[in-house]
Amino acid sequence: MTEIALAISKRSWNGLKIFLYGFYAQWPMFVVPGFFFLTNYILFARLPHHNVAKMIDLLADLFDFSIPATLLVLWIANLLRIVVLKKPEHQTRVLIQSVADFFVHPSRIINGVPVLAAMIFLNKAMVELKFEIPKIQPFAWDETFSKLDRALHFGVDPWVLLQPIMGYDAITFASNILYNFWFIALFGIWIWFAFQAQATELRTRFLLSYMLVWWLGGGLMAVAFSSAGPAYYTLIGLPHDPYVGLMAYLNDVNTRLPIWSLDTQRLLWDGYQGRGDPLGISAFPSMHNGSAILFALAMRHVSKPLGYIFSAYAIIIMVTSVHLGWHYAVDGYVAIMLGLLCWWIAAPMARYIHRRPEMIKFNQALAEI
Repeated sequence: MTEIALAISKRSWNGLKIFLYGFYAQWPMFVVPGFFFLTNYILFARLPHHNVAKMIDLLADLFDFSIPATLLVLWIANLLRIVVLKKPEHQTRVLIQSVADFFVHPSRIINGVPVLAAMIFLNKAMVELKFEIPKIQPFAWDETFSKLDRALHFGVDPWVLLQPIMGYDAITFASNILYNFWFIALFGIWIWFAFQAQATELRTRFLLSYMLVWWLGGGLMAVAFSSAGPAYYTLIGLPHDPYVGLMAYLNDVNTRLPIWSLDTQRLLWDGYQGRGDPLGISAFPSMHNGSAILFALAMRHVSKPLGYIFSAYAIIIMVTSVHLGWHYAVDGYVAIMLGLLCWWIAAPMARYIHRRPEMIKFNQALAEI
């Protein structure tokens, strides 16, 4: 028994050492969140006081809803993969084993926890800034983006061009569901990459580009080009609202089928007006589109079918972001270009990180667990 206890103790100590070494090997994951906090500090210097996102609240949101919902979707996807594609003789046993391997295998936990910590800090910086964007820079670009939309689309508002295709109750309802599914995809994909058994170059490239998109797009550009979006065009005091027809259509559909985007838009506006919790309003660039293009770029390296699926989903997000009144088309176009740029920038960064002796040693240790 003593020998068994010593063996367990030694293995636990080795696991702890690798776990701590994982933070050291993956310290570059904390660079972008660090820059996010730095630029926030500079931007907040203009304000007499600013919102502070409590870490306990962020953790509660993450573990109460985001992670459980994500894991449920991943479990369903894994079930379909096993039942439809693999078709093993003992499907239930294989499913249980695959779930156990994902959650229990120590290499996945050791590899993923540092990234989880970095993402929590990134989220904290993002949430704190989004609340304050209109205070740092009042909405000033909506009219410009609206005119630019018309100029780019031959003098016609993009939502009008989409209406003959999208302007049906069932299509609008389905669009609303797919648009909201983005939140599951957002958490699902970075969690899936974070908790891989090995710290691959693709994993690092995706995670770095994801962080860059949120810092540059959801942070710096959102402040520089502060805008509210088509749903709020009249509410922010702009004349000659070209989106009256779109919002009237969405509200009409909502009398027959639930369009949850309208409820969310009202919730955000109430928060902006001080009638509820401030959740932040920011349209440019569209982070739905910026992250969706990253999903497509990353997943095509995982498998061709997933690449096709997420490429199609990126197109759906682009179209529905306009159709549901969330974004001007230029919000999406610029976000897609930003996503491509961040994916390109992250490639040499990931190569450098994986040439470091610390990362090589860390991956060797993970393989031996």
